[in-house]
Amino acid sequence: MIRLLTAGDMHEVSIYLERNYLETVSLGGNLERCGIENDHMSRRSGDYYGYFAAGQLRGILAFFNLGSVIPHFEVPEAVGEFASLMRLRRWKVMAGVKRVAEPLCQAQAKPVLAYEDSHYLANYAIKPRTLPESLAIAEVETVDRILALRFIVEAYRLGFQRRFNQELAARLIHDRSPEEAIVFLLAGGVPQALAMVQAVTGQVHQIGGVYTREGSRGRGYCQALVSTLCQRSKSFGKIPVLMVHRDNIPAVRAYESIGFTYVTDYLVAKF
Repeated sequence: MIRLLTAGDMHEVSIYLERNYLETVSLGGNLERCGIENDHMSRRSGDYYGYFAAGQLRGILAFFNLGSVIPHFEVPEAVGEFASLMRLRRWKVMAGVKRVAEPLCQAQAKPVLAYEDSHYLANYAIKPRTLPESLAIAEVETVDRILALRFIVEAYRLGFQRRFNQELAARLIHDRSPEEAIVFLLAGGVPQALAMVQAVTGQVHQIGGVYTREGSRGRGYCQALVSTLCQRSKSFGKIPVLMVHRDNIPAVRAYESIGFTYVTDYLVAKF
């Protein structure tokens, strides 16, 4: 059985997320930030559906207002009902661990426009990186506002191939929890690299938005930024995790060099 989840289900939802804490960071992070009831004014809010078997919650399917869907299930019997519901809803992007997302991709009638196959990594043994004194790592609040907004727009447009503008960048800075840090690497006070904590749960910090300006690549800037965020996560008692394209061998090795290890595979499919 599948049905819309409500505030009355939060206890069971919390148990489910804790049981699958490494695989459900995006779900758990948005739930902690926005709650289970859909606030249609928030892009990170959405409708959460639960799959129940023998009266127990065994899967969660979330449709977010920004146009994405994130599924997770513990039993393969959920695939059919998830796929049927997904065909009735409007969405553009599906993201999730590969064992969950792949069968749901195959069950959709519409064609896949783009397919990102990534490794999902966690860091249990952080290895710090040092920088020359001429460089600095700074949180977004301490960086010149115009420079910060322009660099975030550059990162999303050039690094992540997404339509983005300063209004969305300002919203990104404003609409986040205290643990969702945004950090820059500065050279002469000018941003050259970016990284951020994009999702927070009771056990995990998910790092993303990692970008280095083209002329500054290959110098270990992102390693230094991500290592700094990992140490910050450790101070909160959280496990840092991130995703990296599996074919991007240099990036995989760079993250391994600061302590990350493989957990599972992760897919993002655009329809």
